[in-house]
Amino acid sequence: MLTKIFLALATAALLPLACSSGTQKGDAGATGGASAGGAGAGVAGATGVGGATGVGGASGAGVAGATGVGGATGVGGAGVAGAGSLDGGSDTGGTAGGLDDDDALIVPQGLQVSLEQGGAGVLDLYALTLRDGPDGLELYAALTNDGDVPACDAALKVTIYDTSGQPLGNYINGLDTKSFYLYTLPDASTTIAACAAPGDVTMTEIDTMASNISVADVGQVVYYYSYFALDAVLIDGLTVTQVNVVPNDAGANDAGTSDAGTSDAGTSDAGTGNAGTTYTGTVLNGLDQTVTNPSIRVFPLNRVGRPLGVASGGDSSEIAAGGTWTFRTTTVDNPGVSYAAFPSASF
Repeated sequence: MLTKIFLALATAALLPLACSSGTQKGDAGATGGASAGGAGAGVAGATGVGGATGVGGASGAGVAGATGVGGATGVGGAGVAGAGSLDGGSDTGGTAGGLDDDDALIVPQGLQVSLEQGGAGVLDLYALTLRDGPDGLELYAALTNDGDVPACDAALKVTIYDTSGQPLGNYINGLDTKSFYLYTLPDASTTIAACAAPGDVTMTEIDTMASNISVADVGQVVYYYSYFALDAVLIDGLTVTQVNVVPNDAGANDAGTSDAGTSDAGTSDAGTGNAGTTYTGTVLNGLDQTVTNPSIRVFPLNRVGRPLGVASGGDSSEIAAGGTWTFRTTTVDNPGVSYAAFPSASF
């Protein structure tokens, strides 16, 4: 979930994230923006101030005193649900294609997906969906942290090119993360950072691209990511449990029930997609303080862990330390066969 647990940082210069020229969701020059249920995306190259930062997901501000990292190790690598390398595109321009979409890591198949030249880091983009939505192109991406350090306050930038190689626009959004780290600031005070821990899967959507662009116009997606590499301590945070996959024509707790236990596991009944599907469940507050305004984002996945869409929910509740919050999301048209869930809150 693009999270929004906020806290004040001591005023300090923010070390810039490594080079990215991306704009927020297609608005030239924008340096951040909000998405449903979450804070604005961190932007590579931005100079920040002490002030608010997001925890449990991506945010508009970076972490004071942290070293920024930009780039990626390339396309492919390990994913979830048995995913291997990317299908439908590669850094070298080759295509795989020919699979059923349920087994494809890149859709549409044949779409070229490549790393922006010069990147290097711990995150690996392994799956991507590009589809036509009611307001224009929608992009859903999944990455995994293949390194040995947490990737904090992470963001993904994509550049869309048409079939003749002409750029159609740059877009950026924060990456949803599920791990919480305690970070010591230069003045010896501490704060909580939102990170993708080593081995974690992180996801995002970019759903407000130009309305005059369709999937048929796109021939290539070039991506770049940025994050802060923090020397921080992993702590308990918000955990998603007791997730139910609920067909719209049925009551809560019907078919497709699973207890996720953690925020990146669960199964769903693909047969519930005809009338639309929502998710219900519980978020446990493992922090040592009360949080407010909890929210949730759930990405349905295909058989190889490719995100198919996103459902969200939230309200103005308070969750005491050790307490729980129950949620019900908006609808997705295709629940896939599993899901990844990301919680957030504010304090």
